[in-house]
Amino acid sequence: MTMVKNHFETVIITAYIAKQEITIQTKKGENYRGKIQKKMTEDGFYVNEGFIAWDELDSIDLEEEYFHFWQEIVKQAIE
Repeated sequence: MTMVKNHFETVIITAYIAKQEITIQTKKGENYRGKIQKKMTEDGFYVNEGFIAWDELDSIDLEEEYFHFWQEIVKQAIE
């Protein structure tokens, strides 16, 4: 698992596209695990049924599958 502490918007959008589960920690110490839902706004986004404000993000944990997905996409794009 890889922890991300910046570029949250990019990670959230790419996790949504890849349909990958992620784990999010908020600044309040709350943990959310699941897939990013379609509804994203300038205020925040949803993981499963839980709304998370962009400014409340502390870190995101990404599974290895997230990276494998993007490696395959890049490989296909350059072939």
